[in-house]
Amino acid sequence: MATEHNPVRTRPTPGFGLRPPCYAAKTPMSVRQNVNRRVSSRALDSFQFIACDTPDFVVEWFADWLTTYINDGATIKDEQTLQCGFVILKCRVKNRLLSLLSPDFDEMPIRWTDDLRKSLGIITAHKYTPESVGLIPDIPSLQQTAITGERFAEFPMFANRSTPSSANPNDSGWFVGSQDADNNDPATLQVMSLYELVLKVPHVLQFLSLPVGCQVVFSAGTPVLLKDYKEVAVPPDSYLGQVLGRRGIA
Repeated sequence: MATEHNPVRTRPTPGFGLRPPCYAAKTPMSVRQNVNRRVSSRALDSFQFIACDTPDFVVEWFADWLTTYINDGATIKDEQTLQCGFVILKCRVKNRLLSLLSPDFDEMPIRWTDDLRKSLGIITAHKYTPESVGLIPDIPSLQQTAITGERFAEFPMFANRSTPSSANPNDSGWFVGSQDADNNDPATLQVMSLYELVLKVPHVLQFLSLPVGCQVVFSAGTPVLLKDYKEVAVPPDSYLGQVLGRRGIA
């Protein structure tokens, strides 16, 4: 199931934070989970969502968080969106049943799918990637913007997060550019949403929750992390070390 919808401005969902157990290399994962939970709400009786190929503890955590969020009195209406970290989820309410849709992260405008695997995967990555190297996550929204340079998608390339511009309230602080281009020429710079950015350079998505002062250099498929322009070692047994190892680029 997929439907087109333009991005909408969404307020961050109160109380949203990922606090599951520590990530483990052999985390149990189901091929497909159809989650259906009863809730105590004036407007809703239950909610449902689908998550394929997602660690069980992430699915359980998200279902627990949503149950608590609704039971604590949150008002959720049909066609409303919920901001959950970087991602936004679209709500469908029919006969007091809430169903959730996720961006497919494949094209613009946003196409919505009933499989939350990508959104839950991003939520997980954005918590554990900074924590893998001892940093505190600073998670932007896909609706915020980045600045890109000329030929920014060409390797070798880099991503640098600085203090967001006061002239642009939507600025995430991220700049992405090619190392072989002149990134100081204003005529070659452009502003785009982070959603559009990750469609063009999906390998940066993993790292977008790194805080201000971080850099990532991509060359021949091997990312190098830096903090204040000093290389940061990625422990091989950390979440990020395991992810890069599975990709064969650690």
